[in-house]
Amino acid sequence: MGVVEQNSKEQFVKRNKLAICATLRDLQKNDITVMVNHARGQFISKILDVLPDDNLFVFDLGGVETENSRALYAGDLAFVAEPAGAKVEFKSSIARTVTFQGLPAFTAQVPPELFYIQRRNYFRITTPVWPPLLCRGELVDKTPFQFEIKDISLGGLGLFTERDMSDVIAPGDILENVEMDLDEYGFFCVDMQLVGQADSKVVDSKGEVKVMKRLRFKFPALSASQERDLQQVIYELERLQIQKRKRFQD
Repeated sequence: MGVVEQNSKEQFVKRNKLAICATLRDLQKNDITVMVNHARGQFISKILDVLPDDNLFVFDLGGVETENSRALYAGDLAFVAEPAGAKVEFKSSIARTVTFQGLPAFTAQVPPELFYIQRRNYFRITTPVWPPLLCRGELVDKTPFQFEIKDISLGGLGLFTERDMSDVIAPGDILENVEMDLDEYGFFCVDMQLVGQADSKVVDSKGEVKVMKRLRFKFPALSASQERDLQQVIYELERLQIQKRKRFQD
């Protein structure tokens, strides 16, 4: 997840402690997933509580104990969250571990500054080649379809098909109650609106280049829970891509 260039970030910065704590509380209340990055790795977390009088906030441990140990001694941590229509970034360091509602958690200093960036574009992740993630539903004329998901974001997704769809669906058409089958990441039932269709060259399993149709859809409206769950899927897909790149580099 790239950080906005420093020279363009000042317009998004918050330095007032009350405003920063309010933003952290919003992340907590809306149960927003937070990606925590540091020099020794990364993990997925959530804000559990904000304690302005102690100048601390509480956040969840990662799912792997070794990752938690690395984070505890990593020094500076970079936090990134993506609530609806925005991106939140800040840095802090772990103060200590505590027990929160009977479970272990981290505490960190309330950051001296926080960037709340109004987002114009959604981060888009390319889906794995195998197993393919699928999208099923009915076209406008009630004909059933099943397409392969090429990429996905909180704003929409790209689908691949060998068929020219211009005769059965036009930009602006909405497909209702479409099922996104994201394999181990679960199922989502969404409405999708076609943005456009274009040719795309792809290399098949035999190493041959063929032309596919790429359909671009946007989500007219996701519920808060759908957006939260889908964001977690996107984070996980990105984490797997990063691990894969590191294996090739090593």
